[in-house]
Amino acid sequence: MFSVGYDYCCIEKDNIYDLLKYAKNKKVKLLHLRYKNDLYFFYIPTYQRYLLKSFQYSYAYIQTIGLMKYVLFLSRQYLNILGVLCFMLSAICCSYFIFDIQIIGTLPQVNTSLIKELKKEKVDLFQPLKSYERLNEILSHLKTVYKDDVEYMNVYQRGSVFHVEYTKRKQDTIEKENYQNIYAKKDGLIAYMDVDSGMIKVKANDYVQKGDLLIENTITSTNNELHFIPVKGQVYAYTFNQYEASVKNVNQDQGEVFYQLLLSIRSQLPTDAIIDKENVLQMTKTRSKITLKMHYTLLEDIAIKGEKNEESQ
Repeated sequence: MFSVGYDYCCIEKDNIYDLLKYAKNKKVKLLHLRYKNDLYFFYIPTYQRYLLKSFQYSYAYIQTIGLMKYVLFLSRQYLNILGVLCFMLSAICCSYFIFDIQIIGTLPQVNTSLIKELKKEKVDLFQPLKSYERLNEILSHLKTVYKDDVEYMNVYQRGSVFHVEYTKRKQDTIEKENYQNIYAKKDGLIAYMDVDSGMIKVKANDYVQKGDLLIENTITSTNNELHFIPVKGQVYAYTFNQYEASVKNVNQDQGEVFYQLLLSIRSQLPTDAIIDKENVLQMTKTRSKITLKMHYTLLEDIAIKGEKNEESQ
């Protein structure tokens, strides 16, 4: 049995045989038995102290060593042990429960709504802190709820404080008829198109590069006359991206570090993009930091308005 303390005692040499016999019968552990100046000195586990009290010969108690020494010392000082217990309870509470919620954003209506949404997700004062897997679920839910109001959003915990950060989405002005061509703003594999007007120049499964013409603003009539027409539509494509994130290396649990970095990377993804594939490329560790690299295949709208002379940009 594990002991957190030991009593140091001594007994006269004439009684040592009786003590050894008694210890064998009662299964008392005698440790570091040694002889000096007609006395035998020994240790016994503190939890067996009561067994030695029924021994018929006298012995002398010298001191208690180990953790139990400090427990016994504090037990004689009521205020000290009360303070230690309060400190331990405070440390445990701060490690496991939420004591504050910080929302960093500039939209009052969203801030008020966020408090209600967080309560639905059981994020409230004195609720348990969330795992990295749960943080990721909460982030995905909030992004969906506020996709029309928020451009960027992230959730994280520091100590016992739960943080939500966001930036508002820029409001689109009322569109007038636009005759600008639509080009690809990044490389991708065309998935499908949603075009209201304009001359479509690509089809599904075409691979396009940044700057390629997707929807044109001209059409040729039956008598070979060129007419300008409004251009409006979205072109959705699979795009291939690499992201990375790093944290300081302070010997954290590797599983928690992975989910922390994964959550940080996912917060960098475009809010309107859909994850098609998510693969770990590399996770490296140095003395100063831990870095995670991920590959994403995203489904997103790659259409961007532009002039003909911007095609190569």
